[in-house]
Amino acid sequence: MFTPEFINEERGEFILVANHSLASAESIQFSIEYNLARISYGQSRLPPHIRTCRVVYDIRGQSIPDAVLAQVNRALELVAIVEFKR
Repeated sequence: MFTPEFINEERGEFILVANHSLASAESIQFSIEYNLARISYGQSRLPPHIRTCRVVYDIRGQSIPDAVLAQVNRALELVAIVEFKR
């Protein structure tokens, strides 16, 4: 079963929220791999008209360098729109 946080039927978009620690190289890589798998699985389970994924990283309370945010964005940009909530 797959349940995204939100679905926007008009935009054909599903939204996932990631509240992950991005404090170490290992946690960054884990988060990227987890979200890539989550997006792929979700796209295989949702109706065909819902194709676009938006991942919102809730990083409030973390001091994450811009380089890390760019790394996460580059890793996911081919499969999702990535936003960071500070």
